[in-house]
Amino acid sequence: MKPVWFLPLLFLALAIPVRGQTKLPSKVDSLLQSASEALNNYQQQIAPDIHCADETEEPLRYACEVFLERLNSDVQDAATKIATYRQLTTPQSVDLFDIYEDFHGIMDDVRLLAAYSESYELHSQHNHDLFADTHNNFVKLTPWFGSVVRDSIQQTDKCSAP
Repeated sequence: MKPVWFLPLLFLALAIPVRGQTKLPSKVDSLLQSASEALNNYQQQIAPDIHCADETEEPLRYACEVFLERLNSDVQDAATKIATYRQLTTPQSVDLFDIYEDFHGIMDDVRLLAAYSESYELHSQHNHDLFADTHNNFVKLTPWFGSVVRDSIQQTDKCSAP
C-alpha cells in the first residue's frame, strides 16, 4: 500500500497554523515598518514640495537650504540603517539604538528648520505647512524608538544575566 493518500493530509496539517502559533509582528518590526513609511513619505511626498527659493529673505533661503540638506541626509542615513538592520541575522540593541539616534537627529533638524523660519516670520505659507507636515510625520516615532530601544536593552540584560 502506497502512502500517497497521506501526503495531502500532511500538507494540510502543516499549512494550517495551530491557534496561538502564528507569530505577530514584534514591536521592533512594527516600529521599523512605521519608520520606513515615515521616511518614504518624507522623501517622496514632503521634501520635493519644499521650495527654499520661495522664502522672501536671503538668510532664510540659505538657512532653509542648509537645514533641508542636513535633514535629507539624516533621513537617507536612517533609511539605510533600517535596511541594514533588517538584513542582520542577529541584530543587536546597539544597531537599533543607532537608528534611534538618527531619528533624534531628524527631529533636531526639523525643530531647527521650523525655529529659524518662525523667528523671521517671513517664510512662505506653503513651506510653513510642509515644515509642519514634516514635524508631524516624525514626531511620534522618536519616543516610540526610545521605548522599544529601552525594552530591547532590558530584554538583552535579562537574557545575559546569570
